[in-house]
Amino acid sequence: MILIMVEEGYEDSIWCLNLLEGLSSRLRYKRLPFRQIRGLEEVQRADRYLYLIGSNNLWLEEAVRASNAAGVYPILLCNQADHAFDADYSTVCLDVVNSMRRLVELLERQGHRRIALYGVNPQSVSDEGREKGYLTARRHNADTRGKNDIFFNTGSLENCFEVFFRRRAEYDAVVCVNEFAAVSLARRMRQRDPERIRKMPIVSCADGWLSRFYQDCILSVRGNFDARAKAAVDLVENLKKNPELSHVIMTVRWDFSMLEGTKQRREPQPRRVPVRQLPRIQDAFYEDPELGEMMLVERLLRESGKTDRRLLWRLLNGDSYAQISESCFLTESAIKYRIRKMVELCRVSGRAQLTALLKKYLPQGLSAEGALDPDKEDGAGRGAE
Repeated sequence: MILIMVEEGYEDSIWCLNLLEGLSSRLRYKRLPFRQIRGLEEVQRADRYLYLIGSNNLWLEEAVRASNAAGVYPILLCNQADHAFDADYSTVCLDVVNSMRRLVELLERQGHRRIALYGVNPQSVSDEGREKGYLTARRHNADTRGKNDIFFNTGSLENCFEVFFRRRAEYDAVVCVNEFAAVSLARRMRQRDPERIRKMPIVSCADGWLSRFYQDCILSVRGNFDARAKAAVDLVENLKKNPELSHVIMTVRWDFSMLEGTKQRREPQPRRVPVRQLPRIQDAFYEDPELGEMMLVERLLRESGKTDRRLLWRLLNGDSYAQISESCFLTESAIKYRIRKMVELCRVSGRAQLTALLKKYLPQGLSAEGALDPDKEDGAGRGAE
C-alpha cells in the first residue's frame, strides 16, 4: 500500500490540489493501491511507501524522520531538491532554478531584453530558486543589473506594484513568480496604464482558473503536475525493483509549450556565445606517481582477456618468446604485438619495464598460471578471444 500525507495548511493550495489530482490519477492508472492519511499513527504493517506533499522545510524534515521511525520510506513531493536531511528518503520536485533560467533565455531569444522579476517572497524557498535562476540567466548575458530588476513582495502585493509602477518604462517583459502576483500586476496595470500592458507581456507559472480571465495579457508556463505525478509513481516502481537504491532525486522542468507557441513581434537570430575554456583543476591525489602506476596496472589487468593474462604471467616468470608461443598457442609476432599494446597502455618503454612494473605491484610468488585470472571470463576487454 502507498500512502499520501499532506502538510496541514497546504492542502487547500492550488499547487497541492493539482499535484494530488495528478498523483491519484496516475496511481489508479497503474492500478497501485493507495490511501491518504492525516497522521503517521495511521501507518499499518503492510504500508511501504509514503508520499509527503508540503512546502515547509521544517515540516518536511520532521515528517521524513518520523516516517523512517514508523517503518515507511518517504518520497518528498515539494518545490526544491536541495535538502540534506539525515534520513532515508527520495525527492520529486520542480527544477525551479533551471526552469527559470530557461524561461528568461527563451524570452530573450524572442526579442525581450529588459525583463523584470516580480513578486518574489524573500521567505519562500521556492521563490529563492526562481531568483537564483533569473540571476543566473542574466549573468550568462553579462548583465550586472539583475538584482536591481527584482521586485519583492514582503506581504503587500499593492506595495510591490507601486514600486514597479514607478519604473515600468524600463521593462519590455515581466516574469511573475506565481499566478497571483501575475493577476495582481495585470489588473492594476489595466487600470493605471492599459497602453503599457499591451507592449509588455506578463509571464507567469499559472495553473489555476483565475489567470484564465487575463489571457489577453498573461502568458503562462505550467508547473507540469502531470509529469511530476508520473515521475513520482515511476520512482516507487523503481524502488520496488531495485532495493539497493537508497536516495533518488527526480526534477521536472516547467511546461513552456504555451509560451513557445505564441507569436512574437520578431524572431531574432540566435546569438553565438564564445566557447568557455574549462579550468584545469590540480588534485595532489592524482599527481602521486605511485597512484599513477597502480592505476595503469589496474587498467591493464581490467582490459586484458584470458590469453593476455596468461601471457603476462609468462612474462613475470621470465619465459622467452618461444616458450610463451608454445604455451599460449600464439605466433611470436602475435605475442610481440600484444606486448607492444600493453607497453603503450602502461606508458613504459619496453618489455623489461613492463615486467618490472608488474613485479612492483603484484604479490610475489604467483606460481599458478591462473593467478592473474581471478573470476574473470574471457570475452570482455581489449584482449578477449
